[in-house]
Amino acid sequence: MEIEKELVAIELEIDSKESVIAFLGNRLLEKAYVKEGFVESVLKREETFPTGLPTIPFGIAIPHTDGDMVNESKIAFATLKNPVKFLAMGQSGELIDIKVVFMLALKEPAAQLATLQKLVGLFQNPETVSKLAAITSAEELNDLINIKA
Repeated sequence: MEIEKELVAIELEIDSKESVIAFLGNRLLEKAYVKEGFVESVLKREETFPTGLPTIPFGIAIPHTDGDMVNESKIAFATLKNPVKFLAMGQSGELIDIKVVFMLALKEPAAQLATLQKLVGLFQNPETVSKLAAITSAEELNDLINIKA
């Protein structure tokens, strides 16, 4: 699945996880890829099931919600000019400085799991994480991640 250029934000100047989730979610909503209430659903899920990953050298977050809020499967992406705090995935309560965000809007649960696994696999390589934080275009991003969902 390619990430559309309209769903990629580079060096986004934003100051909170709520703001980045709202920004990316509203981009998806503007194109009718998600339903009204998508952003609120992602925020609510993030409270219960945080998505921050303590990757090296920068943290990455993968906010998402259930497929019933999605009209058409898409992924939105942002690099952040300054890191924002997300809670770590799991129950540790640890806050992580996040510089890269992948927002998943995937209709099918199986596709969501497969995409999460593929992304997390990519994030194991610190060189890939550094390249993600330095992305300058949707084309460069798609070449790097080559997601097949």
